[in-house]
Amino acid sequence: MTPVPALADDFFRLAHHDSTGQPLLHPRATGLGLAAALLAELLWGRSLVIHEGLVYPHPESTRPPADALAHTVLDQITAQTQYHNVRTWLGFLSQRATADVAERLWRAGHLRPVTVRRLLRQVTVYEPTDVLTAADPWVRLTTRVTRHQPLDPPDAFLLCLSGATGLNEYLLRDASIEARRYAAHLEASAPAPLAELLAQTAAAVGDAVLSYRT
Repeated sequence: MTPVPALADDFFRLAHHDSTGQPLLHPRATGLGLAAALLAELLWGRSLVIHEGLVYPHPESTRPPADALAHTVLDQITAQTQYHNVRTWLGFLSQRATADVAERLWRAGHLRPVTVRRLLRQVTVYEPTDVLTAADPWVRLTTRVTRHQPLDPPDAFLLCLSGATGLNEYLLRDASIEARRYAAHLEASAPAPLAELLAQTAAAVGDAVLSYRT
């Protein structure tokens, strides 16, 4: 059985500095991107279905996710008596997605919590324990896009999710016009369930940014 890609882990790495752990996006954009990645993990594992804007458990799924966080997310969706739309679940999951994925990475030994001072308060930042591992998704995506090399489906989704959340402003800042066109082509070629998830994520991020600015 093909392993389910840890999309949320890689998006977390993309959305944070590979040595300091400092976020590159507004917290709401990061949370929504991670929420989308968690839903995508369940899609990949055939535990979830997205159809006509609705999220619901896969009717043919017979095995729960092996990952504890994925299992929790699926349980939350399954517990609902009525199916909710994608936007609702993105908003709900985004409230804890950053903390939940950081904890998953911490338990796996990839992050360490560090307390730093910002203005008049102290906050916890999760620093990567290995810079090469933290930088791997960034290097992998930028190298293949710049060279117009094929991306496997999980990496193509990560690139598209980076575009939906505004992260491509950093990821592709040094890319050529041709590389940006290639990235845009990948975004336009996403399969239906993922395309719907990406579109809803982009809309939610847009609304969140607009709300923050006003």
